[in-house]
Amino acid sequence: MTKVEAEPRALKAWRGVGGCVAVGLALLALALIGVQVYAGVHDLPGPGVDVVVGHVVAAAVAVVAQVVADRRTGWVAGLCGLAVLVAGAATLWFYWWA
Repeated sequence: MTKVEAEPRALKAWRGVGGCVAVGLALLALALIGVQVYAGVHDLPGPGVDVVVGHVVAAAVAVVAQVVADRRTGWVAGLCGLAVLVAGAATLWFYWWA
């Protein structure tokens, strides 16, 4: 396994973007959990359990893929970084834009 310092700048940037997306998905999932709990306590319509579960699953997939991407090199790291971006894009598409 090679050191992270010996990697090209593009791969370092790819890891950084993937990390930002993974953290963003995790924070979004936590925010939706809070909104759902608040809505349930105050008898308001919330986002729904299915939406919250979808965000939590997407965040978990993204975080796991990012951890694998951070610990591996080569095409595995690139593919896991792509999985993080796909999870983020799918979450935005299915739960926010569509």
